[in-house]
Amino acid sequence: MESYGQMFEIQGNIFYLDTYAHGMSGAIGVLICRSGGGSVVFDSGMPNSKNNILKSIERLGVKPESVTHILLTHRHIDHAGGASFLLDEFPKASIGIHPFSASALSNPTKIYDGGRELFGEYATPMKPIQTSKMRTLGDREEINVGQEAVQAIYTPGHTSDHIAYYIHSSKILYCGDVVGSFNALRGCVHPTCMYPSFNYEKYKITIRQIRAMDLEGLVFPHFGYVLGRRNVRDVLEKSLSAHMRLGRIYEENISKPDPSKLLNELKTALIEATEIFPGPVREKAAELMARGFIEGFACGR
Repeated sequence: MESYGQMFEIQGNIFYLDTYAHGMSGAIGVLICRSGGGSVVFDSGMPNSKNNILKSIERLGVKPESVTHILLTHRHIDHAGGASFLLDEFPKASIGIHPFSASALSNPTKIYDGGRELFGEYATPMKPIQTSKMRTLGDREEINVGQEAVQAIYTPGHTSDHIAYYIHSSKILYCGDVVGSFNALRGCVHPTCMYPSFNYEKYKITIRQIRAMDLEGLVFPHFGYVLGRRNVRDVLEKSLSAHMRLGRIYEENISKPDPSKLLNELKTALIEATEIFPGPVREKAAELMARGFIEGFACGR
């Protein structure tokens, strides 16, 4: 495997790229869709992902000036961190974002601080995105990328500013983190209920919304994709089941006199979900997800 990560063809014009984040494969992916008259990159990886993404685009024969859109799912550093660096290379590109993301990305200090809390030394500094390069997207707004049509769909739950992107021609949804993280080898889905942004009730509403869509595929930044209607349904059911399991742990432990019991039980249940993180930060990731579920579950009670 090449050091900058593998690339997988999902369909003729849609490619999934392993950004080889943190020097490991299977951690963070981005999606590239090339179309006559323009190309789009979905998410931007970590701040230091630029070179890996550029090499993959070069392998596809996509010229930097043909990239017209970078569409971000949400503001977290592992999705939006590389956006401003990619803009330096894509002179005709704009950044598609949720309106809630605009101020945070124009001054990303808080995003970077949150990234440092989780990723430690693996998080490198972000750069501000110029507001003139931002395009705030409405719910169900259509984005034309050359001959391809993409729809932005508000999908809160993982964060309040979360957007998934539906590619009409292929009926594929780039779902960001709202469904969870996907382990293709085990065929399982893990919650990504990161503190302090997770909201359990909004997550459930979003999953019901996605289940009602006409989908042939789901693409996950963490990590990979599934194709076929039945596989999509199965993955969504597994996501719900995984979150409901955490809900049962919450109910069983919330009234116990030792408040650390609930946190520790959730951390244990979430340990497999940390495999997408570098080894040294997995304990911290489990803690932040456990805290995120406690806060996000309680706010809907």
